[in-house]
Amino acid sequence: MKNWFKYKGTISGKIYLFRCLIVGIPLGIVYILLLETNYYAGSLFNFIALLSLYPFRYKRMSAVFKDKIDLGKKLFYISISLELLLAVYYLFDVKLGQSEDFTLIDFIELPSLIFDLFILFKNSGIKEHNG
Repeated sequence: MKNWFKYKGTISGKIYLFRCLIVGIPLGIVYILLLETNYYAGSLFNFIALLSLYPFRYKRMSAVFKDKIDLGKKLFYISISLELLLAVYYLFDVKLGQSEDFTLIDFIELPSLIFDLFILFKNSGIKEHNG
């Protein structure tokens, strides 16, 4: 299998935050505008937005879980799987996806949120990040 992306190096929590904000804010604005005009285009764009932020999360996870990389990879893959499954669910359940009400299915993103906050604020112990 060919490696399309090479995730070498690690990033600090501050760089992780800045990169996610620089990429995430414009993607979020486009996502909201697309949802208003065409729900399906917005939902498909959500996949692109999620996939564009995963390399940053993976590099930060590599820094935080440098000693327990297998645990970090498992948590990383679980969190992205839950996010993508919820995006697919909202793609097929249009009525619920367009609703602004909070439902129990939204709790599925809670583990991803906890994982993101953990890798953002956890000190990795690495003095110089090379990514």
